[in-house]
Amino acid sequence: MITIDNNKIIMSDRTIEFNEKIIEAVDIDNKLIVVFETNKDDGFDNVYCYEYDKTELWRIQPVPKEIGGTARTPYVGVDKENGSCQVVDFFGRRFKLNTSSGEILSKDIVK
Repeated sequence: MITIDNNKIIMSDRTIEFNEKIIEAVDIDNKLIVVFETNKDDGFDNVYCYEYDKTELWRIQPVPKEIGGTARTPYVGVDKENGSCQVVDFFGRRFKLNTSSGEILSKDIVK
């Protein structure tokens, strides 16, 4: 189980601290997928994957135009379901994520 406290991820056996405020995070396949708060004009790709020692494995890749069109917005959430991981953007679009590479695989609408 993960608890978020501003810029910290608290797990049963460790606390991992980042420089930015965390919106949401999940633990999947022994990795952390983290959505950071962003106020930047170009802060669209605000999802990162880390090992428990804070080694960055990847940053989410831009949504392919054939999946998401040309509209871009920051991500606001992440969850895992049946062994897969999804991220949700501000527009309510849910994207299935490849947890090995940060690649967007598919999209549906949740809002």
